Amino acid sequence: MTAIGLFVARPALADSLNLAWDPNIDPVSGYAVYVGVQSGIYGQRFDVGGATNFTYSTATAGQRYCFTVAAYTSTGEGAKSSEVCGYSNRFPTLANPGNQSSAVGQSVSLQLQGSDPEGQPVSYSATGLPAGLSLMSSTGYIAGAGTTTGSFSVTARVSDGVLTTSQVFTWTMTTGGDTTPPSISILTPTAEGVYTSTTSSISMTGTSSDNVGVTQVTWTNSLGGSGTATGTTSWSIGSIPLKSGTNVITVTARDAAGNTGNAARSVTYTAPADTTPPTVSIATPTSATSYTSSTATISIGGTSSDNVGVTQVTWVNSLGGSGTASGTTSWSAGSIALQGGTNVITVTARDAAGNVGTDVLSVTYTPPVASTSVVLTGQLVAGNRRKYAQLSWTKAPWEGVSVYRNGVKIAKTSNDGSYSDSLRYPGSYTYKVCNSSGNTCTNTVTLYY
Repeated sequence: MTAIGLFVARPALADSLNLAWDPNIDPVSGYAVYVGVQSGIYGQRFDVGGATNFTYSTATAGQRYCFTVAAYTSTGEGAKSSEVCGYSNRFPTLANPGNQSSAVGQSVSLQLQGSDPEGQPVSYSATGLPAGLSLMSSTGYIAGAGTTTGSFSVTARVSDGVLTTSQVFTWTMTTGGDTTPPSISILTPTAEGVYTSTTSSISMTGTSSDNVGVTQVTWTNSLGGSGTATGTTSWSIGSIPLKSGTNVITVTARDAAGNTGNAARSVTYTAPADTTPPTVSIATPTSATSYTSSTATISIGGTSSDNVGVTQVTWVNSLGGSGTASGTTSWSAGSIALQGGTNVITVTARDAAGNVGTDVLSVTYTPPVASTSVVLTGQLVAGNRRKYAQLSWTKAPWEGVSVYRNGVKIAKTSNDGSYSDSLRYPGSYTYKVCNSSGNTCTNTVTLYY
């Protein structure tokens, strides 16, 4: 075997390497092709029989491959031929243009220099360019005028359609080019410096100009609020909210170099007095005007609203008790104590101006009556140094029994019907016996000492 040759397909998308060699001068059974990605180290072997050429069709673009060939007979394989190495496709090259610096508003250009080793056409791209600059992909030509100051990391790329090479450089945009501020004027609602408004918002229009160009017009209100106008050379602001007092509206024009020009108007606005009362409604336990409760407390809830805003919701019971609800727009009052009879509960919503709105719920509550199945009796019993109230009652069908003296629970017992109370001072003592929850009681007995 005298020599082998490597032939590379030329299209940019080439992924095949063609190999050919001279036939061995001695009779052989066939040839073996060895392939590797490092010189002298072969990771693949291909038996091609009696052929004297071979196509390696799985080449990775940009990867260098090395080949050698060995002839074999029935008795074994001979020595490997000399090695040949090559690429199916090589990476394109791109020169780093170096760091760039220019002023905002200044026209600049830069030509990227790229090529392909196989002479294939290339295309260009870039990310991170300063705003105002653009690149022509077919030529690599960058041109424009920057609009924003700062330091920008730019990544430029060249591609042959398969492989890409990139270079990174910094492009600094400074304000040194344009130092002339824009001019701006307010035309409506007035060209004068002071204006009085009868409405809670105001619209403005005007004009602005600059030696290079105005890029943006914005506004701020000294009493709060800001925004961006529509347009630049001729600009307009649809609705600027006003607050009561003197609103200093400042309109600012900016150019690409960051220079600014301002115009201002003092707009006086007096907000009308708030005379609109809030509305409030009770939704639970019912939206009706009356309700019957079986318990000694009740929880209520509802909603309220106002043209400006509700600041507080309170409640009062005609039979005693008052409080403040939790919440305003959606409010609730947790546990309102009820007295026997009709409890007229009035809920009041208030706003910041002192206006009020009310809703009323009449709640009827009947306390539980004394149990007629348990009868209490009592008598005074003389003791050593004092007297005792000796109480007895018929057996109660309750799990727990509570004894009350003058409306205050003094004992809890589970006995079947007696209790002795030591009396310390002369007076009138009224007793009753109730179940553990206190809602079912006996008759009362009054003893005089």
